[in-house]
Amino acid sequence: MSLGSIAHMQYYFARTGLLDGKGGHLAKKQAQGLEENDSPALTYFDKENLSPSDEQPIHMLEDVETDSQESTESRMLPPTVSTYKEKTVQLQTVPELSALRKELRECLTEARKVLQEEVAEASTANARAYAISNATDNHNRREIQGLQILDVLTLAIRAAKNYYTCHTNTQKLYAIRPERRIRSDLYQVMDTLKRMADRDFRGGMRGTERQVISDWLRGIDRLLAEEEAQEQAEEVLHQQWFWLRGDWSGRERQREWLFMSSFDIDTDTNPLPAWTQPTEGKPSPFLKSLQNGLRLVQLHNQLVRKSKRRFGEISSFHTDVNKPYRCADNLRYWIKAAELRWEAKLTLNVLDLVYDKEDVWQQFDECLLQWSSSVRKELTDDLLGSKQAAVAPQIAPVKVPLDAR
Repeated sequence: MSLGSIAHMQYYFARTGLLDGKGGHLAKKQAQGLEENDSPALTYFDKENLSPSDEQPIHMLEDVETDSQESTESRMLPPTVSTYKEKTVQLQTVPELSALRKELRECLTEARKVLQEEVAEASTANARAYAISNATDNHNRREIQGLQILDVLTLAIRAAKNYYTCHTNTQKLYAIRPERRIRSDLYQVMDTLKRMADRDFRGGMRGTERQVISDWLRGIDRLLAEEEAQEQAEEVLHQQWFWLRGDWSGRERQREWLFMSSFDIDTDTNPLPAWTQPTEGKPSPFLKSLQNGLRLVQLHNQLVRKSKRRFGEISSFHTDVNKPYRCADNLRYWIKAAELRWEAKLTLNVLDLVYDKEDVWQQFDECLLQWSSSVRKELTDDLLGSKQAAVAPQIAPVKVPLDAR
């Protein structure tokens, strides 16, 4: 725990000259060196036996020693001056995904252009008979062409690596193509380029090597095309999410119902009932459908997968909710996950809810409103950005169709 402070003190002592051989004793060593060079070393008894004519060099030596010590000590920093310099690390900002995609497409276009030139050159090589008439010139020309292919493909590989590593949504990327396959394709292309360079590009690019590189380029094109198609489909879906923007003052339950219905996996087969406020201690059909906690757990996991921060899923829960204790466990899992993942502190008596107590339904309704509002705000910030999300409530009210989900 004290290593940091010890390093600071050692650095300070070294700079201020308080370490042996660095500053404190440096003046004495310089004076001793000067004394040894100018006159022989004299002891105390030798100084007493000297004649008055021989005492002048000793006084001069003492003056020189004093001046040397004073000049050295004057160069020492006072103990109150801090000499510790902290190294500042300049972190580069991560470029936007659109810029990385544009750079990758440009590199892929240049790589395909070079491969086409190589194919055209290989088809006319036999007709010109370079291999028979002038083998040296043919090899030099092949080597230059191979170096050009190596440079262009290296830039393409680096652009692909930057795109993969700086991707903002790696889970979506790996859903299109697994990470293992992405790595294996990159290693295979780099190994092909290495074999070409090992033989000094003799004979040009072989058919198998050209096929490996062409397949890799086409694979990246398909990945980018599929990713852009998914983004366009998501954009169309976001336009249908009425809860994403607009002024919903006085219609909070309707907005949260639309939000939950957009991510509920059972909406098509068993849609959620309309969310109405409970009256006189009686539950509404909406609250009754969420009483066992199973649907809430599934909805929580689905929302975690849709968010940018993919952690906090409920991995273990009860699907058979015929027993009351299983329903209570599901509700406890949901409440704890809401606190850890969405930072929503919910207060609810799960046993009273499972056993259908009258005074707990209003509390359950408030907990659902608090939880849904917290989750929706985070997902809205992910989709629209923090600035747009702050301006969104000022937009005019949105007319929601009756059958909109």
